[in-house]
Amino acid sequence: MAEEKLGHLTKLPIEAISEEVLAEPKVKCPSSEVLSVLKDLRVAVENRDYQPQTPTEENPSLSDDYIFDTDDQNYILMDLTEINFVGKIKDVGKGAKKRLEKGLPQEYLYVFKYPCKLKRRDADYSGITNDNVLIYIKINDRKIPYKKVFIISFHKNRIKVD
Repeated sequence: MAEEKLGHLTKLPIEAISEEVLAEPKVKCPSSEVLSVLKDLRVAVENRDYQPQTPTEENPSLSDDYIFDTDDQNYILMDLTEINFVGKIKDVGKGAKKRLEKGLPQEYLYVFKYPCKLKRRDADYSGITNDNVLIYIKINDRKIPYKKVFIISFHKNRIKVD
């Protein structure tokens, strides 16, 4: 597949970046479930009815280092397919524990990867204009107590070093 320009980014073939994307602890996830999550995600993006990621120091916003905006994020979210799927993981965060204590069901998160080329904000100073970036995306397709799609993570993939 050739590179494809979308907004401020250039989509790369899925195999263009060989970094490992970790998703643990993995649980089984049938293809039909992945397709259902992608359908819910597309509807949420079309209706502008999803909860975006809150950047953190550990996982900063892509727009801190690259020319990247909400439209670019929406392009990517709408462009995700089953081939971008990395794995389904059990939500073990603080919020998940509180939900379980309230009697709500265990939640799961869906991890995706998206390879693309992004223009660097510091291109004038560094001389390097673009970076190939593997974006790490983690989604919570919450069904209970209300239907809402949460983008838990949307940032540059961090390679785990032991």
